[in-house]
Amino acid sequence: MSPPLLRVEGLSKRFGGVVAADTIGLDLMRGEFHAVIGPNGAGKSTLVALLCGEIAPEGGSIRFDGSDITRLPADRRSRLGLARSFQITSLFPDFTALDNVALAVQARAGHSFHFWKDARRDPALRDPALTALAAVGLAARADYRVDRLSHGEHRQLEIAVALASKPRLLLLDEPMAGLGPDETARITALLRNLKGTITILLIEHDMETVFALADRITVLVYGRVIASGDPAAIRADAAVRDAYLGERTRAPMPEHNTKENLLELSGIETSYGLSRVLFGISFAIAPGEMVSLMGRNGMGKTTTVRSIMGLTRAGAGSIRFAGQEIRDLPAYRVAKLGIGLVPEGRQVFANLTARENLVATAANRRGAPEPWTLDKVLALFPRLAARAGSMANLLSGGEQQMLAIGRALMTNPRLLILDEATEGLAPLIRDEIWRCLRALRAAGQSILVIDKNVAALTRIADRHIIIERGRVVWTGTSADLAASADVQHRYLGV
Repeated sequence: MSPPLLRVEGLSKRFGGVVAADTIGLDLMRGEFHAVIGPNGAGKSTLVALLCGEIAPEGGSIRFDGSDITRLPADRRSRLGLARSFQITSLFPDFTALDNVALAVQARAGHSFHFWKDARRDPALRDPALTALAAVGLAARADYRVDRLSHGEHRQLEIAVALASKPRLLLLDEPMAGLGPDETARITALLRNLKGTITILLIEHDMETVFALADRITVLVYGRVIASGDPAAIRADAAVRDAYLGERTRAPMPEHNTKENLLELSGIETSYGLSRVLFGISFAIAPGEMVSLMGRNGMGKTTTVRSIMGLTRAGAGSIRFAGQEIRDLPAYRVAKLGIGLVPEGRQVFANLTARENLVATAANRRGAPEPWTLDKVLALFPRLAARAGSMANLLSGGEQQMLAIGRALMTNPRLLILDEATEGLAPLIRDEIWRCLRALRAAGQSILVIDKNVAALTRIADRHIIIERGRVVWTGTSADLAASADVQHRYLGV
């Protein structure tokens, strides 16, 4: 067997106290289509940045075609034959599609050809550029300005730009991000045509695409490789299933709450620039109800939360809270109406103590007869009570998550939203968070929670909403979800 084109050994990288790459090992064979998957925060984009030379590792080595490139700058790696696309498209909007690709051809040549000659008419630039555009299905759009192309066509064009550099290894970082079903099918077909003609490393959340195309799959969790093998082996791996679904034991929950709705979303459409993420999201939450929002990474869960909170304005649809339309309200006014957010990543005030974090957000705008107080929050989290005088940046990840929940409760919210409630936490801390949410639900707190642990959620939530590519594809009770192995596999698993 020939040696691998790319060999990664013991690759490590930290950002402060966060381990983004933990002694990663990876072999990529010549001509192989290799996918890297994993939950949010697993280290996938960090791995791509390390391979491309955008950031330097703290340990380990990267060998490309037998040569050590661990310390080579990004431009040297590109000349050796490493090309990449980005999660967020990086094109020149005022240039045509042909001009964008021609620039890549020119960069590969290392000079600007004839100084007094119109570069747009130079066949040494045009012909390879047109060939690359034809390879991705954009030949007919060659003379269109980039700002006139659709988001899906931007993705195709980025791949054309990468192909124009004649790469030996193509790194694709989430090419399906923000695409609708038709555009996803088009990019999948494009990648299928490229398969076998070039070595490809794909980072992607779309499991259908990954399992349809990949020869081998590597799974990252918290910066560490937990499995690597062919698609069938990855599907059967218990550790991989656990990483996406959590524990396997489940218990049914009580029947659906039918009270008048507290929160209603209807036809919500949200984009980041030209990248559409939500395509008509609709669901509702009743007072006192606990609802989970589920879906694989990159499917629009956090964007749904940001749309509710006014952090990213929805472009269409309606968001009603307690009977009031809030879609166009700024975030601070949404919060004042009674929605408390526990954001992904906690985002506590690092330079304040735990006690100061809690007191800083205290408010009882609705005049609740038994409002949340500092003493009540510390009683809910005894572990946090012992660290109340500690600076927030000195708390463990689990303690910071408790602090983030307590901070939201101190606003006395009518609706509590938790984005990735237990992500990155140790099992004992996760159990404590679930205990807290169970107690809150029992006390009548309305809750919307995002988490990957299906088992825990089916034990404590009333209903579940699953979204796929920015659309609601399934809703049901905990009993329904626990009994629907096919739904879990299709929309939540690998």
